[in-house]
Amino acid sequence: MGNKLEIESGNDSTNIQVAGNVSIGISAKEARQIAIDVFKANFYEFSEKAAKKALERAEEITDDFITKFYTQIPALENKLQEPSVQSSMFNTQKEFAKTGDEVLKEQLIDLLLQRINSEERSLKQIVLDESITILPKLTKNQIDILSLIFSAVYVNHNDIINIYSLENFFNNKLINFYPENQTSYSFFTHLQFTGCCTVLSEGSSYKPLIEIFKNRYKGLFVKGFSSSDFEAEFSENSQQLLPLLIHCLRNPELFQFNALNEDALKGKITKLNLALNYEKVKSFENRFLMNDQEIEQYFISKNGKSIKLFVDWKEKDFKTIRPTSVGLAIAIMNYNRQTNSNINFEAFI
Repeated sequence: MGNKLEIESGNDSTNIQVAGNVSIGISAKEARQIAIDVFKANFYEFSEKAAKKALERAEEITDDFITKFYTQIPALENKLQEPSVQSSMFNTQKEFAKTGDEVLKEQLIDLLLQRINSEERSLKQIVLDESITILPKLTKNQIDILSLIFSAVYVNHNDIINIYSLENFFNNKLINFYPENQTSYSFFTHLQFTGCCTVLSEGSSYKPLIEIFKNRYKGLFVKGFSSSDFEAEFSENSQQLLPLLIHCLRNPELFQFNALNEDALKGKITKLNLALNYEKVKSFENRFLMNDQEIEQYFISKNGKSIKLFVDWKEKDFKTIRPTSVGLAIAIMNYNRQTNSNINFEAFI
């Protein structure tokens, strides 16, 4: 005490001079109050009873959001004072206040956190803002269908390395998104109406589900070949190809090539300076590959629900839909929540 404190500043600046601690920014309590004040000032006028319920729901989602925000991204607290962020927060409060749906609340909070953690005026921020307003217009089954298409068509599941992980993917990251109820024509037209998907034009080709599986995980559908089959086919190169052999994953008494798909197989053959033999190796492997019906029956034996999925993939419209950027944002949010994954949305826009 007694020391003289001096400070100089330039034009249009603010001086802060203290002899103790100083805190700059807003607290969680202040952030909460700002959000509630914005809601009160902008939400519709209801009857007293309805208004009370709407405010209670707005406070509930705000409290949950604040808790997650200061746990996950507290360094971005200054963004809570941005008008664009407050607008996004209000839309989140408003949509939950209408229904009080607990699942919707968690989904909205996930999207809002992603939105705040994005660069302003970036495509990601714009898409996520739109997603917050579109999400409440969709049913659970429609959201799940978007995640099903995302998981089946868009994601390379790099954790699939053996039969066990293949079955885990099919049961927990694909079939669980297939709705129990029958889908109708309006089910898909509404997804188009909300801007969540487009439909392949007439005459456009689409890949059957089994073909998608074979292209990505071909090595997991090999029935295996004997050492005599191998020697008879590759007598002149058999010793050079030996490093590629492993015991067959479906029959340990037989063999197969140690490659998940054709790209991996070609890369390994090229590394062994045997690129000229790739087509011969691929043709040989295909002779011992499960056919489409065998693959389909294999999945059905693991999960009876897949019978309907395979039929509907052939006969219904969802095989032809492709999510838009908004549809992908909603699909990824739902996929991450249900599978405990952390797929980055930015990789898909």
